[in-house]
Amino acid sequence: MGLSALPAVTVIVAARAPLPAALRGQPRLELAPLPPADAVRLLDAGAPHLTAGVRASILHRAQGNPAALLELAAPDVPSGSLLSAFAAALGSLTERERTMLLHLAAAGRPVDPALLPVTGVPDPDPALAPAPAPAQAQAQAQAQAQAPASLVRHTPEGLAFVHPLAAEAVLRTATAGTLRRAHQRLAATVAAYPEWQALHLAAADPHPGETIAARLEAAASVFRDRGDRYRAADAMRQAADLSPDPTSAARRLTRAIADARDLRDATWAADLHARVWNLTGDPDVLAEATRPAATALLYADRQHQAYGMIMAAHRAGPATDPAAALILAMIATGVADSTGDDDHRQGLTALLAAAEPVPEPSIAAYVRELIDPGAHPGRDLCDTAVVPAPDTELDPRTWHRLTELGMIAWFEDHSELAARLLLRAIGDTPPPLPAPTFHTLPALTGTLIDIGDWARADVFADERWAAGWPMMRANLAAVRAQLLALRGHGDDALRLARTTWQGLDVHGNRAAHIRLLRAAALAAAAGGGHDDAYRYLRSMFDRDGRPLHPHLSPRCVAEFTVAAVRGGHHDAAGLVVEQVRRTAGAEPSARMRILLRLSDALLGDSEADFRAAVTDPAAPRWPYEHAYANLQYGLWLRRNRSPREARTLLARAAADFTRLGAPGPAAIAEREIAVGAQPATAARHAVATHLTTQERQVAELAAQGLSNRAIADRLLISARTVNTHLTRVYRKAGLEGRHQLWSAFS
Repeated sequence: MGLSALPAVTVIVAARAPLPAALRGQPRLELAPLPPADAVRLLDAGAPHLTAGVRASILHRAQGNPAALLELAAPDVPSGSLLSAFAAALGSLTERERTMLLHLAAAGRPVDPALLPVTGVPDPDPALAPAPAPAQAQAQAQAQAQAPASLVRHTPEGLAFVHPLAAEAVLRTATAGTLRRAHQRLAATVAAYPEWQALHLAAADPHPGETIAARLEAAASVFRDRGDRYRAADAMRQAADLSPDPTSAARRLTRAIADARDLRDATWAADLHARVWNLTGDPDVLAEATRPAATALLYADRQHQAYGMIMAAHRAGPATDPAAALILAMIATGVADSTGDDDHRQGLTALLAAAEPVPEPSIAAYVRELIDPGAHPGRDLCDTAVVPAPDTELDPRTWHRLTELGMIAWFEDHSELAARLLLRAIGDTPPPLPAPTFHTLPALTGTLIDIGDWARADVFADERWAAGWPMMRANLAAVRAQLLALRGHGDDALRLARTTWQGLDVHGNRAAHIRLLRAAALAAAAGGGHDDAYRYLRSMFDRDGRPLHPHLSPRCVAEFTVAAVRGGHHDAAGLVVEQVRRTAGAEPSARMRILLRLSDALLGDSEADFRAAVTDPAAPRWPYEHAYANLQYGLWLRRNRSPREARTLLARAAADFTRLGAPGPAAIAEREIAVGAQPATAARHAVATHLTTQERQVAELAAQGLSNRAIADRLLISARTVNTHLTRVYRKAGLEGRHQLWSAFS
């Protein structure tokens, strides 16, 4: 029997670097470290009770390695673990090798072997910090040559451990005194790198004080400039711990909070913020520390905690500098915009009063837009706003003002102006850190959809713009889901919406929730699920019909009214429309005026309102909504009075939808034109031949005005089955909903 007759067997082998000799040259797939967000999820799931500082340290030391994340967080070292295996490997090493590894582990980074002290050479004086002598250099070269390949590897940055747990094993086998002496030697050899020397001096000195604290603060500045936010934050945290003066400690902790925010570690930022409260009750210091901590919590989707932190700082007393109070009011406005919470919105009044006199009208208007949107406090500013020329260099104050005006324009439905202002402020490159423009991304992407620039909306809705922050990731995912639904990819839109909802606090990030509801409603309606579309849209309003978000919910009022009328929910629609009218104020924006006229037309069968909605001079500013109004008016005309005039409106709607890239509503308009051109008998025959017997029975009874429950009772089926049959009828017959059944089946 020959082996060639046996089936081929594929073997997958898992191995750590360095590869065994037998596997070298074989095809291999190297697993990359976990992305930061995934590393956080794994660590929090495996060790949810870690303190914030320990958690941040483990995330840094593990370098995204799953085993390191779990074992570093474990309370003990279980047998068979990687950590125990690395510890066992140390027992077979020489004293020289163990010493070299201890210094490499104490360094906490890849190191040039020439900087690693070894045994056999006298300890240098850290204060003098001489360059390595020839004997020292020769011994170091020997140590490099003898470095155990199973534990270390050579990288472009220097000698490094093969695994984070190898370094941890070395550190855990060292005594405190041995480790302190290792830091003393390292401090002497890295004198040319004061930032590293400061870390080693702090670890080596059993009684450090202000001198070391100052050196750590200077080191943090170097790390910050390099983008090494963990080391910057930790150096400032250590500097605060070593500060004999509470005021200096609080100041250094405040800087550490900002570094933790930029590291995207809101948990650590909040923990450091709590320590500031233990040091001082000074309102100015507390306001300064609260700013980065609350921002981190907002972006981490912990909005209620952020708001509570801001209000605690406010209650601590008025800040000497009104500008500090004003910044807190602006951050709280971002929180209120995210939550839509009435208490959050009304609390802005006291925060704004604490900042009086407000130096910029745009800042006050921005905050007041959330307090009372119906008063339109920023409308006059929109009328006079000027967008700087593209080649104009923006100073910080102009940059901030563009952001404020852009958001005001978005609140006030000056959509084209909002897009131009925010695009000018944001630019084309994702910011590496949260910037004043960062929180405007959902408004910008939504505005680009509103004005018909969907291609550019795609660019700014890309997940890379979220910079790893959960709040922004959810909002941009919701925008992408809307774009998918608008373009006819309903299944993909619903899939993305449901995935995003799984990790969303809908009360904390209500803005993202409303955006997801619209995406789901668009997708459901496109697939014939009009009852589902109604439920999604109704969820944007409370039991009394009031908008759950003061800006996003009202803008969906016409789509909601269409779904409500289609499903026979006239009373619910009337309640919502009236509440939206109150929210819009006595002088609503042009956009809300049009949407309310269209809603009134749908509820009251009012041709005057239909005509007002489609002929309003401002209507073309929002091309999708304008096409939608033309479609609804065309459907009404074909059903009620003038098929010829209906064809004109439907053709216009179809052309606009096609130009935008919305094939679903374009196809509806085109089918309505085709159905309107057929004799009624031929149209009914064409519809009927594509339906099953029960689908036709359900459609005919629904056309007579029977409810789903009445149809179910007559045909001895469930109301759910009736709804399923009607959904199929709409799709097969090219109908928009129940209101068109009469013409097709009567």
